[in-house]
Amino acid sequence: MTSRQGTRLAWIATSGAARLAATSPVDLLALTRNPLVASSLEHGIRFQADAGRLHVGCRRTAESAIHHHEGGTGPAVVLLNGWTASGLVWPAAMVAELERDHRVVRIDNRGSGWSRHAPRPYTIGGLARDARDVIDRLGLERPTVMGLSMGGMIAQELAMRWPDRIGRVVLLGTRPPSPEDVAPPARVTASLLASPPPGVTLRTFLREGWATVAGPGFGRDHPEAVDEMAKAIARRPTPRFAVLDQARAIAGWHGAYRLRRVTVPTTVVHGAEDPLIPVINGMRLAQLVPGARYVELPGVGHLVPYEAPSRVAAIVADRF
Repeated sequence: MTSRQGTRLAWIATSGAARLAATSPVDLLALTRNPLVASSLEHGIRFQADAGRLHVGCRRTAESAIHHHEGGTGPAVVLLNGWTASGLVWPAAMVAELERDHRVVRIDNRGSGWSRHAPRPYTIGGLARDARDVIDRLGLERPTVMGLSMGGMIAQELAMRWPDRIGRVVLLGTRPPSPEDVAPPARVTASLLASPPPGVTLRTFLREGWATVAGPGFGRDHPEAVDEMAKAIARRPTPRFAVLDQARAIAGWHGAYRLRRVTVPTTVVHGAEDPLIPVINGMRLAQLVPGARYVELPGVGHLVPYEAPSRVAAIVADRF
């Protein structure tokens, strides 16, 4: 690929063409396994963000715009949720179990929940910086950081960039940076990027869509769990622009070689039946992070905290 092509990709990342790519049959995530493609996308996002900060009307700082939810006392645990999901979207029973012995902080990633009006666009590194700022602002002493899906990517960046701020990371249903990741079939991500058809409520659309990335039969056997998740998302839905901004951040995330330098104790947890982030990603991630422990959950898909809440709580408490 030539430098001119790389420049073209950077332009795509900052234009309406990125939205077209995100909703077309083009498998953008597979393309970004090429390091030049991924780095060009990230470069474009950074260029757009820098241009936005120079705008005379841009007064709000990122730190003041990042919201969190907090409860419990004890050693701190920071929860980072995935693509399009705010800090509200963690199973209530699992959060309550953790809060019995821990100070639990759930961050609304930039673009989601009460952080949805934070300056945009985003990179995974920028989202990690937001999490670091919350940790510093609350005075948390080397908390355990648990991230699901995109939240796991943010947790990896924390471990790579600011290992002195965290004590341990738990990575749920996530993947390594490009080029070591394995993308799902394009139809899987395309279905989650779609909008509700006429006559279908947002809550119904979310419930049916996210049930497709759970383990086999989970949505049928545990409708209350999927409904809880859909209700939490619908309570403070992520705007369309933020959904696409977060998707671009994921597509531009690269530099898997950096994982070799991680010194933070790491546990990788992956559902064996995950259709959104195939299980080979968890295996590969555990191989790339020195000394990482790997836990594979049979029959579990992508909604790990909902499908295996007690197991996840035990892993956070280091009781496994």
